[in-house]
Amino acid sequence: MKVLFTATGSIGSRHITNFSALCASRGIPLEIDAVRYSDRVLPEAIAGKIRREIRDDSQLDEHYDILFVTDETKTHYENIIKYRERCDSMFIEKPIFDTLDYPIEAIRPKRAEDVYYVAAPIRFTQYVKKLKECVDNNKVYSARIIFSSYMPSWQPGRDYRKSFRCFNDRGGGVDVDLLHEIDYMIYLFGKPRKVHRVAGKFSHLEMDACDLATYIFEYGDKVVEMHLDYFGRVRNRQTELYTEDDVIVVDFNKQSCEHKVKEEAEPYEADDHFYQDEMAYFLDLYESKGRMQNINSPEAAYETLRITKGLI
Repeated sequence: MKVLFTATGSIGSRHITNFSALCASRGIPLEIDAVRYSDRVLPEAIAGKIRREIRDDSQLDEHYDILFVTDETKTHYENIIKYRERCDSMFIEKPIFDTLDYPIEAIRPKRAEDVYYVAAPIRFTQYVKKLKECVDNNKVYSARIIFSSYMPSWQPGRDYRKSFRCFNDRGGGVDVDLLHEIDYMIYLFGKPRKVHRVAGKFSHLEMDACDLATYIFEYGDKVVEMHLDYFGRVRNRQTELYTEDDVIVVDFNKQSCEHKVKEEAEPYEADDHFYQDEMAYFLDLYESKGRMQNINSPEAAYETLRITKGLI
């Protein structure tokens, strides 16, 4: 199998590591080429997995089985269009685009057996699996979803002000960066009928992209509230389900599911391999040649981005 990566940053390097290990475990010979713009020397653990660092298009092979789109969000569309004639299938890092200005109809596989998949790793967590179990087994009247964390502490030793997350023109902003929450909300409850959105820059953080996004999603039989921020000093990622018989709190960081009325709490399995699980799903999807369900096609990911921006 021959694959091409459009970048080798932290996300690209993680996918190189996981995909290499997966192919090795399945006995699939693998050749990786990676587009490089930086002079930064790659860590030996990553460099050793790459056949060729592409500095010029003349170095590209005529054909690759899979393109991994792992560059900054603002260049996703450009690189998808640039490499699509050379590559059969694609793994596109989330979010699919930085804005809604790109024509989604241009992002289609050339053949029915080819697969274009947009990353949705949180769907593979025990957190979302536990939420799905609770939603399926209870009558939910209302839900509250929160992701709050202090973004400058995410990458110790790096200046957060240089991160793409801080800049609108680089695809930053808490609403786009953290659309994981909206993605799994749609997975759990379906597409909402209406959305009310308030988002902007409110904290002391040095950035021009929004650092807070709040939503109210209206469904026919329920309402979902959501809070996303970059400035919360205490890590908080959880969902509260207000049901007919109970109040259920599923906590990502504590790895617990608490039933408030029943006064019961149960831990669940640690979420330490969901990126690997997603990659295994993608390889299965690719090898199915269109027979398996694609849980996050470009069209679906584009709809999620629309809802993130407050549009239905």
